[in-house]
Amino acid sequence: MSTPTDTTRRSDTAAVTLTAGLVALLVLVSAMPPLGTAAYLAGLPMAAEDLGITTGAAQLTLTVYIIGLALGQIVIGPLSDRFGRRRPLLVGILAFVLFSISISFAPTLEIMLVLRLFQGIAASSGMVLGRAIVHDMVQGDRAARALNVITAAGLIVPALAPLLGSLILAFGTWRTIFLVLAGLGAVVGVWSFIRIPETHGVRAQSGPGGPGKRPAATPNMLRFVMYTAVVSFSFMAMYSYVSSAPFVFQQLHGFTPAGYATTGAVLSLIMAGVGIAGSRFIGRETPLGTFTAARAVGAGLVVLFFGAVLVLATVLFELHVAWYIAALAVAVAPVALISGSATALAMDSSPLRGGASSAVIGFSQSVLGAMAPPLVGILGVDARPMAVVFVGAALLGLIAAWIGRPRV
Repeated sequence: MSTPTDTTRRSDTAAVTLTAGLVALLVLVSAMPPLGTAAYLAGLPMAAEDLGITTGAAQLTLTVYIIGLALGQIVIGPLSDRFGRRRPLLVGILAFVLFSISISFAPTLEIMLVLRLFQGIAASSGMVLGRAIVHDMVQGDRAARALNVITAAGLIVPALAPLLGSLILAFGTWRTIFLVLAGLGAVVGVWSFIRIPETHGVRAQSGPGGPGKRPAATPNMLRFVMYTAVVSFSFMAMYSYVSSAPFVFQQLHGFTPAGYATTGAVLSLIMAGVGIAGSRFIGRETPLGTFTAARAVGAGLVVLFFGAVLVLATVLFELHVAWYIAALAVAVAPVALISGSATALAMDSSPLRGGASSAVIGFSQSVLGAMAPPLVGILGVDARPMAVVFVGAALLGLIAAWIGRPRV
């Protein structure tokens, strides 16, 4: 039996549609979490010197932030199924602003670690609720298109945010970076307060027309698990490259820090560009039939696996670094397309509620992504372990997609 609150919520949100403006705002909301890490990287050595700690100790401030991102999604996602999306999102953004300001005045490493953990938890609201809001409003190929754009933005931010951090350091300190983050969070928060409606209870659309034109997909736990695994393994493959990139480019191939950063930025922009471009084709007719989200995942994983094999070949045969970069470009290009499309398919088939589904996907993605660096480190100290993990993760993603594929 529905409560008066539920009835009011459904009537208030029945006419809500996913417009381009709302997608743009969700892009900004979802981009805040990676910005909290990437913009701070340039100030890490300065923070270590200011706090009187080693660089390794300062790097813990990155680790606890990422832990906060993972744990926060598990908490906030299910809460949003009970209290709605809008309220937890606005509280999360407000908390992000307050913790960012507090970090700028942190006197010791210990206090900063605690604040960074809670800053990560607060920031996770943008990640987990961005997906949930899209799922509330649209499903199927429409959801895949929106999530591809959001995922692509999440890849652009780490590529460009260090430049923002460096610009801030030109006239301020590492503490100024967190004040700027607080300011950006405040702007996004005000915009979200004005423009993001309550979407919990909206009957999602899967095609043209108003809400409720097509019933939601039939829940399928196996498909949910497999497409969640696809998202996680695609990010594990990417993080195997990201975690080893400084060593491979700078120590093995003699790149300068600027050269390494530029190469990484170009690869991130390629990932984002393919994700955005691919989103425009999902749902369109092709000579081979409709390019559905499931086909986007399958095609993307084939390219990812082929590129990973090329990366392994360039490493084993010690080819010129230009071939290595070209192979990496092929391998990582479809990551955003795979992740956004697989996320939409996972949430459509999930027997869980939208917030809980988004939380499981985000947590799994964070855990497998975090496993890549230590796994690469355990296997060895050259580029071969990275390439092996890359190929293995891509292959596991292909297997998961084949098991979870829709049966016609």
